[in-house]
Amino acid sequence: MRELTFKSYLMRQMGELTGLKSSSLYRFAALSENNARLKDVLCLYLSLYVEGKLRNQLTKKYPYLSTTCKALVGKTPEQFDESLSEYKTIYENYQNLVNKKINEDKIKLMMQKKIVEIQRKNGISNYAIYKNLKLNPGNVNAFLKNADLNKVSLITARNMLSFVNN
Repeated sequence: MRELTFKSYLMRQMGELTGLKSSSLYRFAALSENNARLKDVLCLYLSLYVEGKLRNQLTKKYPYLSTTCKALVGKTPEQFDESLSEYKTIYENYQNLVNKKINEDKIKLMMQKKIVEIQRKNGISNYAIYKNLKLNPGNVNAFLKNADLNKVSLITARNMLSFVNN
């Protein structure tokens, strides 16, 4: 799975806000006149990731983007202050999404350690876990033996922990 970047997050947000499966900045710009959230995300994308010529063409064709884009050009998301709070919120939403996986992985690792500890103490085999819970044996073994956190979901890890506790 590819790592989510702020650039790809913004593009995905524009797609979700418009319902389009497109990456056309012109289409997004045309639709952003009556959609403030789309306009904010688009201006953020334009100011951070689009070179001057294309950005100038878009702001010339769609003048309602001009003022906002000029205020953002040359700033990084970390530099957004109170006057740019709506853009700071967009960046914080991205960071929360990225950190969600990191936090889930920390929880899964703690669960994996606890499951292995209880297994040893109670003599529960991996076979018993994946047979009773109807899980993929390869994924369960990779998770429990190698701590491969990508092999099971947080829900599955919880189910395994619950099983070994009972």
